[in-house]
Amino acid sequence: MLASCSDKNKNAPNQWADDKLITIYELQDKRDTEGLIPFLKAKKESHRVAAALAFASAQDTLAIPYLNQMLQIDQDPMPRRAAAFALGQIGHPKALQILRSAFDGELLNENRRYILEAIGKCGDSSTLSLFENTEYTDSNLHVGWWHGVYRLGLKGYFSESLVEQALSEIRAENAGFSKQLAAAYLQRYHRKNPSANKEEIRNLIQLKNASPVSTQLQLIIPNVEKIKTEGEILKTERFGQPWQAEFAKRVTDYEKAIHIDNLKDESTSAATFLLNKVKSDTVAAVIRNAAFAKYCQFYSSQKWNLVSYALRSSDMALQSLAAIEIQGIGKPKYTPELNAIWNSLIMECNQLKSKLQLPQQAETYIDICKAIEVLGGEKFTGYKPKYNNSIDWNFVKTIPAKQEVLIKTTKGAITIQLFVNDAPGTVSNFLKLVDSGFYDNKYFHRVVPQFVIQGGCPRGDGWGSLSWTQRSEFSNYQTYSEGTVGMASAGLDTEGVQFFITHCSTPHLDGRYSIFARVISGMEVVNKIIVGDKIVSIKRK
Repeated sequence: MLASCSDKNKNAPNQWADDKLITIYELQDKRDTEGLIPFLKAKKESHRVAAALAFASAQDTLAIPYLNQMLQIDQDPMPRRAAAFALGQIGHPKALQILRSAFDGELLNENRRYILEAIGKCGDSSTLSLFENTEYTDSNLHVGWWHGVYRLGLKGYFSESLVEQALSEIRAENAGFSKQLAAAYLQRYHRKNPSANKEEIRNLIQLKNASPVSTQLQLIIPNVEKIKTEGEILKTERFGQPWQAEFAKRVTDYEKAIHIDNLKDESTSAATFLLNKVKSDTVAAVIRNAAFAKYCQFYSSQKWNLVSYALRSSDMALQSLAAIEIQGIGKPKYTPELNAIWNSLIMECNQLKSKLQLPQQAETYIDICKAIEVLGGEKFTGYKPKYNNSIDWNFVKTIPAKQEVLIKTTKGAITIQLFVNDAPGTVSNFLKLVDSGFYDNKYFHRVVPQFVIQGGCPRGDGWGSLSWTQRSEFSNYQTYSEGTVGMASAGLDTEGVQFFITHCSTPHLDGRYSIFARVISGMEVVNKIIVGDKIVSIKRK
């Protein structure tokens, strides 16, 4: 009987039987601000909430005065909360005074928590004093205050006073989420100020009260990411016969790429080996990418002919990597070799820009546009994909509210629960790919310990996509905690088929990458995944 009730609950219908909600979401998906604004005054509270949250995804500054009006006069608390959240997502400084006034007028601390975070999202250096001079004992306000402080940190705004308060928060006995945010704030601070004294961090790690965030703090000392390998970290060797023999023994392309990444040798023979790998049409993409990156690292003053070659190649990953090398030129760090081909690079970048297919090559397009600006060409003002992939609402309506999916990997099984009510576009696209077998035998191509595992790329190297993109979906209050499943992107509205799963809380991703599921079993498998592990299959449960 209990199992029967559980199955019935698991198959409960989603919220998309409400046609008015679909209308609002369609307007959100098409980024139709004028169409959405009237719904901010809809009779039904849930429709006003949906309309306000729609601007968390659309992020149009034209909505600011209308969201301000909702904050001031709506009689129901949830629309006011949604309006504050949306203003934070829009993130424009002109919303700052609106939010400060709304904080003073709001009676519910549950809502004031979201206003504080939104103030942090919209704030600047002058906002630091607002947080320095306030302290809250109420749990909602305390967490909201830390969200606001952390959001300022993400924008590069820090103060010694707030750093000290972060240290105090971690020393305290509380075990709430505010401690996670304080640790994340310190990570950001030390990333921006690498020479800052880390003795306090070393002392903190020893404290019992710091144990919930000790792993985060360890990343500060030293702040270095390491790649997981199977059983060991591959030994770094100099180029030669032993190294080449070890390279030949590596079974998978990912192991070979890691072997190249661990190479430490700037000899002529190493250069020849790397160049041959980059220019070979029969070498796997992950190996080409690793060889290109290693060559540019070792031979920085001689790399520009290879950069030019990559721009002229037909491989979007090499094109992106070449563009990233150009972005890192800096001024006035020019070399004679670079100066000799400067005009050629500009011409090649502009030619490539005109040939790239959008939206499927959006990431490379963005990288090339940034490179052109560095070379003195057209200023890059951002990429806004055209609406190209409508939501199949008939399909969405068939998805249970708590649909589960089983991911079978070479390390074991992971079960995730999909959030169709929060991200119907992402969930429906994902399920269609699942039903078609698209993800079967794909790989996890990226693993960053204490951060994410990422997979599902059709190329296997992170640059793969299909002929469409989907809209970013931020019209909900989901946040990145351990086991959250998000959709990879190259920026707003560029999501496609690659997904990632978080190892731990990653608040800097909140509101930037669409959340569409969460792990409900198999987190121990997620933590075992390394680069090159296979997705055997993904199927509905």
